[in-house]
Amino acid sequence: MSEYKDSAVLELKHVGKVFDSGKDTAFRAVRDVSLTVRRGECLGIVGESGCGKSTLARMITRLTDVSEGEILLCGRDISKLRGRALRSTYRDVQMVFQDPYSVFSPRTSVGTFLEDALVYHGILRRREARQEAKRLMELVELPSGLMDRFPHQLSGGQLQRVVIARAVSIRPKLVLLDEATSALDVSVQKQILKLLVELQRMYGLTYVLIGHDLAVVRTISDRIAVMYAGMVVEELDAAELEQAMHPYTRMLLNSVFSVHDRGRKIIDLEEMRVSGGHTNTEGCPYRERCMFAGPLCAERRPLLAEKRTGHSVACHNITQLS
Repeated sequence: MSEYKDSAVLELKHVGKVFDSGKDTAFRAVRDVSLTVRRGECLGIVGESGCGKSTLARMITRLTDVSEGEILLCGRDISKLRGRALRSTYRDVQMVFQDPYSVFSPRTSVGTFLEDALVYHGILRRREARQEAKRLMELVELPSGLMDRFPHQLSGGQLQRVVIARAVSIRPKLVLLDEATSALDVSVQKQILKLLVELQRMYGLTYVLIGHDLAVVRTISDRIAVMYAGMVVEELDAAELEQAMHPYTRMLLNSVFSVHDRGRKIIDLEEMRVSGGHTNTEGCPYRERCMFAGPLCAERRPLLAEKRTGHSVACHNITQLS
């Protein structure tokens, strides 16, 4: 069992993304990201709006091309696959988006939406898929009577359960959850998070959970990777989050209220939006907001380095923060 748990499902090796901004300029949205996600665990990726976390997710699912580096899925580099070879990976990596309505056709019933995935991937024939769709509805605690309804007839929380059921139904190697609960109210958020934990336990699923809400992400994550301006600035066990060293992670922690008391915003996104200009400089992108910044921070970008077992930080002034 330990060997199964320890095997890497996803490995990112120096992954980067550069977008052409026109007029001979380029915007570096993701820079030199290296992460490993092991079988059966949940890696949480957090950061404010514009930090590159959703771009990273889209590269992992190959919805966006990779500019630099490698993406290994169970040891196979999928970063440069095209055509039929790329389509063969779609069953292995599933993505749950923030807005469940965006993945539905308004003319497709909920039941057909579930059946189509099973039939398309050759898992079941249509008649068998109908029965399996009923079981999936029960699995995510929805009455099978909703199968003949259309997306506009279900609530956002109900639709997100259906999307999760479809993602799980084809037994993917990896499920990416990109802000999958942020559009839901607090009570529904908690229900969806509980469902994700139960499904992970039942099927040994591997998750990458992406969000800006640190209180939510840490709820079900085994490890946390913190992104700022396209780079990972800290990675550590979720249980040791209070021992975070990077000043940005500490600022996020200080902005988090209790997950049970969510009367105010966790983070003021407008106030904390990442400045895109920093992603192209050689210095530390966080330096203008950091009280510990020194001359070296303007001259050289800090690299992610392990400071203690399982805890890596990208900061020149880590001795002042320990």
